[in-house]
Amino acid sequence: MLNSQGYARFLPSGNRAAATIALVAAILFWAGNSVAGRMSIGVVPPVALAFWRWFFAFVCLLLITWRQIHAHRGTIWRYRYCLLTLAVLSITTFNTLLYLAAQSTQAVNIALIQTSLPLVTLLLSIFLLNEIPRLRQVMGLLIILAGLLYVISRGEWQQLLQLKSQRGDLYMLVAVTFWGLYSVLYKRFAIPLPGIVILTVLVGIGMPVLMPFYLWEYSLVGGFALTFQSVALLIYVTVFASILSYLAWNNGVRVLGSSSASLFNSLMPVFVAFLAFLFLGESLHSYHFVGGGLILTGLWLALHRRHA
Repeated sequence: MLNSQGYARFLPSGNRAAATIALVAAILFWAGNSVAGRMSIGVVPPVALAFWRWFFAFVCLLLITWRQIHAHRGTIWRYRYCLLTLAVLSITTFNTLLYLAAQSTQAVNIALIQTSLPLVTLLLSIFLLNEIPRLRQVMGLLIILAGLLYVISRGEWQQLLQLKSQRGDLYMLVAVTFWGLYSVLYKRFAIPLPGIVILTVLVGIGMPVLMPFYLWEYSLVGGFALTFQSVALLIYVTVFASILSYLAWNNGVRVLGSSSASLFNSLMPVFVAFLAFLFLGESLHSYHFVGGGLILTGLWLALHRRHA
């Protein structure tokens, strides 16, 4: 999820109920992205799905932001190396690894591993932002780690030694690590640009960086046919998972605040489980409930603040 503050001005102001609906919609759209990654198996290769997703999203965004980009071109050039770093971590890497992970692990696993993002972000913040965690955060994040390992091991701890059997989960762990690094660096760089301009520039930079990997994949497996299913997938990941989700998310953040909005991420596994059952026929196992319960408990403990 990109830090794209500034989208909110493209949506009408809303009350708390409307903001809540917007946040739920954003999480639902992002949950659908994990399911779309699974549905793309045998239809659209993973790197191709990531590349064309961002290509079409960039075209749509550029139609909205080209005047702002021109007006801020000096700032964009001044922060070019920062923007390149953020683009590689987010646009080039995160969703590509997510789609690669979807080739060999359940959508529910992808969602549960994504909920470990606060753990990664907190650890990176210690080293890059000199932020010292509170005791409750440390306790919560240790519980998250236990839940995460339980999901990856499928409830059998000895499987952690057999890394090949969890290739998709490991891809997702790497993806979340890159996303956590992106989130921390985004805060550290503090680029003085509107959020929608930053997003457009990041997509414009990250997509060409992704192109060699797309061409490499194309040389190995070829392209894909323009069928109803492939076109529908591309439309979904472009319109819903790349544009409408960020518009809805920022509208909710503007009204309710970022701290309250972050709690809505806990809905991700629930939505993914429902969508995966509906569209993929995936079933839930006991390790999903145990590991997911540990992760959500740890998240609550880490995010909850005592009131005086």
